[in-house]
Amino acid sequence: MYNKILVPFDNSSQSFSAAQHALKLAMVSKATVTIFHVIQELLNEPEEKAKVRIGMDRDTIVNELKIKAQSMLDQLRERLIGNDIKIETSAAFGNPAREILKKAKIEGYDVIVIGSRGLGKIPGILMGSVSNKVCSGATCPVIVIHID
Repeated sequence: MYNKILVPFDNSSQSFSAAQHALKLAMVSKATVTIFHVIQELLNEPEEKAKVRIGMDRDTIVNELKIKAQSMLDQLRERLIGNDIKIETSAAFGNPAREILKKAKIEGYDVIVIGSRGLGKIPGILMGSVSNKVCSGATCPVIVIHID
């Protein structure tokens, strides 16, 4: 069925549900699950803008964000581990949809299991969501997990 399952994770309840669903698929197919976090481009967050103003250089900020991301992924991995499923973690820096699509294609994932943010009809139409962009651009099947 599947050998490699990619699960984009943004620390939301939707992405946690996607990870749980991916584990169920992995149990059936004996697949490896990769939990993947994308650190969004810098200076989108007020905290990061403040750090630049007080003199922290870009490399210091990027390294700090990578450490936080890996810590989050390690904690999630510990919550999910069990049932003899191989769980890997990975993080990248950039545009979330673009990085997810690039990783899935280059590393040959069989399926992407992603949470839906549920932006609502108007914001979703105006902004688009990561899950919509991944569905549109993926070269493998995509399972979108919706929760209320």
